Amino acid sequence: MNTVTLNPEQQLYVIAFDGGVSCLGFDNARAHANQIAAGLGRPELAFSASDHAALTGYAKYLQATRAWSESALSGQTYFDPGTAPEVARMLESCRRAGSKVRLVLGDTTTGESWLDEYDVVGTIGRSTGSLKVPLLIEDGEDGGGAILTACVLCIIDWRSGRTRYRHAAYQAPDLGIKPTDDAVHPWAVLLHDKEIARFKDIGKAGAYLVFMRGETVEPKIFRGT
Repeated sequence: MNTVTLNPEQQLYVIAFDGGVSCLGFDNARAHANQIAAGLGRPELAFSASDHAALTGYAKYLQATRAWSESALSGQTYFDPGTAPEVARMLESCRRAGSKVRLVLGDTTTGESWLDEYDVVGTIGRSTGSLKVPLLIEDGEDGGGAILTACVLCIIDWRSGRTRYRHAAYQAPDLGIKPTDDAVHPWAVLLHDKEIARFKDIGKAGAYLVFMRGETVEPKIFRGT
């Protein structure tokens, strides 16, 4: 049986189970419970003021996810709270069509990309279980990681390079290339004049730069540097 404790300093529920520990943020639990309550039209599943950062909140979260799994909506794709409706529609469209995409993830408040290199190119799948969340599945893989759908800044069609979705705040990162004094990796990519990566040749540096700006360049071109 799982044991749940509170970590107020880090704002986490800590769930201990046989073989390990997992964590769930207080705010995250509340957001999911409230979203499910609204989606099912069941206000009693939503957090009260006293549930946040309390064990009753974790119980409310479990109650809400169980209610979702037992509802007619459980067959639908479930998106993170705060996901833009346009993102949800586009990801579903790409999933159904089997389209390969390039995702740009980042801060939707500032529009700044996280410059993720991995788990951002592939087709859109879906998990099993009570909450069927979108997955990013890379070529040759049977499964993949959950997409942080509330943090999607841009969705780009891999085949055509056409932007299918762009957050209003998103701006392609201001990147540049300059030589270094490193004989092994003589080229550096800069973000706002701060070095973020080094490469063996300028071609790899250039491929990395345009990939981080959203171009559909195969990551294997610049990896292994």
